[in-house]
Amino acid sequence: MFYFQRTVYIMMTTTDPSSLPASKNVSHSAVITKEVESRTKESPDHLFEVFLEIREPVNENDQADIILKYPPDFADDMLKSAASFAYPCKISLEDQGEHYTFVLVDSTGVLFRYGYCRRSNRGSTCLCMLSYYPWFETFYTILNDISQIINYQTTVDLDTYLSLLYSYKLLMIDEFYKQEGKEIIQIKCSQKEYSYQRPDLRKLPAVTSSRNFAVMYSRLGPDIMLQLFSHILFERRILFVSSKLFHLTACACGCLHLIFPMHWQSIFVPVLPSSMSWLSQCTVPYIIGVHTSIFSTLNISELGDVVCVNIDERTIETQYDDLSRIPKHLHRSMKKGVQHSEKLHGDGLAKVFLRAMAFNIGTYSNGFILKDDTLDFDRDQYLRQYENTPIHEYMSAIAHTQMFEQFSRYRTDSLTTAFDDEFDIEVKNIQQLQQNKKMKSSKKFHRILEKYVKYGVVPNTTLDKRSTLRKRLSLLDNHETVS
Repeated sequence: MFYFQRTVYIMMTTTDPSSLPASKNVSHSAVITKEVESRTKESPDHLFEVFLEIREPVNENDQADIILKYPPDFADDMLKSAASFAYPCKISLEDQGEHYTFVLVDSTGVLFRYGYCRRSNRGSTCLCMLSYYPWFETFYTILNDISQIINYQTTVDLDTYLSLLYSYKLLMIDEFYKQEGKEIIQIKCSQKEYSYQRPDLRKLPAVTSSRNFAVMYSRLGPDIMLQLFSHILFERRILFVSSKLFHLTACACGCLHLIFPMHWQSIFVPVLPSSMSWLSQCTVPYIIGVHTSIFSTLNISELGDVVCVNIDERTIETQYDDLSRIPKHLHRSMKKGVQHSEKLHGDGLAKVFLRAMAFNIGTYSNGFILKDDTLDFDRDQYLRQYENTPIHEYMSAIAHTQMFEQFSRYRTDSLTTAFDDEFDIEVKNIQQLQQNKKMKSSKKFHRILEKYVKYGVVPNTTLDKRSTLRKRLSLLDNHETVS
């Protein structure tokens, strides 16, 4: 099922449609590329689309003013929206020293454009850089350097710096992968050199290097993260609330890593402006972040069955018991993993959820069928493997989400592509472990069988009747168990 962006467009009155990151309406005949499925533009023309310095409005109802723009000839309908998102609500001066990110969709209504912001408690402007790249740490560092250039009037000319950064040619993605995902962006300006690490988006987030993931874990803790995972998995309406815009960004953007390799397909607004507070009443799935000052103005009774995550208070309120729907063995494994995540180095925490997703959707290829000499994905065929099993209802619920729909179609359309991301590696590891377990079990089975046949205990039978035979052997031998 798809949630049409046009529906939300009709509801909009004072806000430009380009400001609303909603899901897209894609026909089944359309080819789903990696770019469309992930909602991330693979090869943008520039490292960033536009840099803005935006002045804070004097009155809360006034429009923020753009006082600096680069490139100066950049013209796009989303500029007005960017100014509104940069100042989503009135915040006291002492609380303004933070980084945060808002998200807009481009003209296609599909791809995300990230608005990286830096506000200082020493000034009344916001530095904002819009880019297709989801490089949070990199752009926060760039904004810090720009702030230094502006505030301390260094020998570096801002226009020259921005020009070099704007025209910088990154390695093509294939070449970047050949370099093992390593590239340093170097900008030399007025005898000063600036260096930035290009992130490798194939890698899982690490609590030591991904600010969003680390902050989400520290603010929410393992128990809420598990609940959050289950709610995202079943595409609930999720509302994050905090007095810090950075915490909203970190939790709203960080939680998307929990469902990798699937991607959120519906409304995604990590920082919601007060002028769009009505969006919280939408009935389609969403992930929205609201400042506490905006949340206090909402009529809670009109929000319905929303999952409310209060980041400041570290609480979650929900009408759903989605966590209990997860198979018990998987829940136990995940709970043990996240509770001991402080002992896990690097991407250990992210791998806890990756293994869960490998269990949830790792057998997607069983849904492939030939239809009119063309490879297609059939959901009924995929779910047939779980018929008459305790997890059929659980797997069926996942298979009917929009995220799985896009994921399965992308994997079908890209079957000739050799997937080698962390997810596929984890799936192969699980398959290898299962194969080893089966081989070990089979060898043990035959060893015990030979033992009892030798002594004439087992009557004439065939290896196909394993179920009955195992019961007999378990009664005959107290020292070895067939498993």
